[in-house]
Amino acid sequence: MTAESLTLPLASDFVGHMEKRLMNELAAAAGEWSECATALTRWEDEHLLDNPSADLLQRHKATTERLLRFGKTLSLAAADPDFPDKKLAAMVSATERMLQDKLVMWHGKMKNERREKILQAAFHES
Repeated sequence: MTAESLTLPLASDFVGHMEKRLMNELAAAAGEWSECATALTRWEDEHLLDNPSADLLQRHKATTERLLRFGKTLSLAAADPDFPDKKLAAMVSATERMLQDKLVMWHGKMKNERREKILQAAFHES
């Protein structure tokens, strides 16, 4: 087969089709991932605010780290300067930052005073 026998429109149609398909699947996965992070916040409200057990904290940490690992994959794609969906890229970045903040707030070396201030600001408690 010679280069002259290749039809470029066919190749570009295929690549365009695959790019569109990948973007649709990536957007769906990112949306579900972000919804999981939101659900984690609700779970924290129900299980971690009042003297959580070590087991609950460990489960929370493992879940948050797993969500972050998946998010890194999404972030690699979305951080590309040529990524076409800027809104999706911003959502991935914001969700990733939120999950990183969760690790610091619940499991990091943050002082209790700082943690309380964040919780008060987030939940408008006095």
